[in-house]
Amino acid sequence: MDKKTLKLGLAFVMALSIPTITSCKYDDDDLWKNVDDLNNRVEALEQKVKTINSDVEALRLIVSSLESNVTIISVTEKNNGYEIEFSDGKTALISDGKDGIDAPEISIRQEDGIYYWTLGGELLQVDGQPLPTTGPQGKPGENAVAPQLQINPDTKLWEISTDGGSTWTSTGVKAQGEPGNSIFSEVDNSNPDFVTFTLSDGSEFTLTRHDETAPIFAIDKSEGIQEFLRGESLTYNVTAKNISDYSISKPDGWKVTYSEGLLNITAPIDGNHYAETEGTIAINLVSATGRGLIAKITVKTVPFKLRILTFEDEDAKFGQYKLPYCDKIISTWSDLIDNKQYGGQMLYGNGGMGMDEPYQWHDANNTELRHVMPESYGSYCYWSGGHAISNYADTDLKNGDFSHQLSVYGNGGHNSSKNFAMHFGYIDNSSFGMTEHLPALEFADGTARTIDHIWVMNTTYAMNSYMSGNGLTPQIGPDDWVQLIATGYNASGTKTGEVKIYMCNGPDNIVRDWTKWDLSPLGNIVKVEFNITGSSDNGYGFSQPGYFAYDDVAVRFTE
Repeated sequence: MDKKTLKLGLAFVMALSIPTITSCKYDDDDLWKNVDDLNNRVEALEQKVKTINSDVEALRLIVSSLESNVTIISVTEKNNGYEIEFSDGKTALISDGKDGIDAPEISIRQEDGIYYWTLGGELLQVDGQPLPTTGPQGKPGENAVAPQLQINPDTKLWEISTDGGSTWTSTGVKAQGEPGNSIFSEVDNSNPDFVTFTLSDGSEFTLTRHDETAPIFAIDKSEGIQEFLRGESLTYNVTAKNISDYSISKPDGWKVTYSEGLLNITAPIDGNHYAETEGTIAINLVSATGRGLIAKITVKTVPFKLRILTFEDEDAKFGQYKLPYCDKIISTWSDLIDNKQYGGQMLYGNGGMGMDEPYQWHDANNTELRHVMPESYGSYCYWSGGHAISNYADTDLKNGDFSHQLSVYGNGGHNSSKNFAMHFGYIDNSSFGMTEHLPALEFADGTARTIDHIWVMNTTYAMNSYMSGNGLTPQIGPDDWVQLIATGYNASGTKTGEVKIYMCNGPDNIVRDWTKWDLSPLGNIVKVEFNITGSSDNGYGFSQPGYFAYDDVAVRFTE
């Protein structure tokens, strides 16, 4: 609500409470003063929410700089705060702690050499794991993000997000708008050699000031825990300056060398039972003037790493190819999105009646997952099933019909991304289905791997059908359900297992946010098929829309 609307609404309500006055005029200065005071309080509260989130991001940058041996170029005093300029070119704006607000207490705690976010003094958890300030979150491949805060306009409670604002969880703390502590209680800028940041819980972080004679050893992309497969070697680019001498300490069994701006680290091989599986590598550096610096990088061996199929253009590593039936050149993921949701040339062919060749894509040089539209009754067409790349999104249930079949219910892909994949197709026990072969994902190189997880979400079409029904099926009742089934197969075509997830289990349990689906119980597979089933049957088989959206498919790599 903008300020003008707020004023008019409040003026109307207040006017109703004023007794009828026969005089030709009355003094309304006090009324408008109260309205302006309320507007000022609302605007001030909104500004303080922005300040808190700015402080959270600043704290993340400070810890990241501390871990990466980044120094401080300058500290400039601003109105109610400071602007910090770091030697890697980044800047942070933080408040001075004098004009806080009664928000939940966000801070940092170090455990086993790793910095984690805390909320109200307790470790902030995501999927049962503490949320690190930098580096991987939980399993490999999932990057940590700074938490964000907002005030729910309906409940007036503070909410927190740990996925970039895609989902929000109540903290149970009432937003009173009263003065309280900021994240930062003090910035000590008095020492010529370093700057000390003190948090409201008493924690302190000290960063060195930049000095032209001091040693510099900034290791690129070394934040958080660096994960290695057994025997794996990784090389890091290093910005080094004023280095006269150095020595390296490392965990037992690890190999570390440095030469001409390159730091090479090799993890212990399998069979070395005496090697340490994790620890800290420290590079002790000295300049010609005797200034010292210790650069650190934390390392750990892991049984696998995750590669993520994101469907985002910037992550596309496949080579250019052509869909011959529609003469379409595919250079990136967005090229695979049909120009209309129903009846488009890429998914339905030139005449809308199917193609002689399949719509297909391959995440080459990354996860190696491939999808080829399955043939059904001698032709290829999306009405018989497939996995289409999409960026269509809609929360207006008036658009919940087959003509909007590629729309996810929401604002886009998982984690606020743009693109995702849309599954259509199912096989039931009836003879009326159009799907002859279930849509599948397979590894194009034929290597069996474990798909760790996948993120799934309902479509606008399905959501409307669940809640309101349509001409083919009634709305979901208390005993109705819709379920996804993933079936894995090994290289010989033998079924390895099934995993299931409910997309709807009664009207009060409908998936409304992107949800993580664990596929690891399928084990090492070369192919996974997806089916949709449920309780709704209109006499012609399963009658709910046979769609679901998926994104960010994580695959385990062990070499």
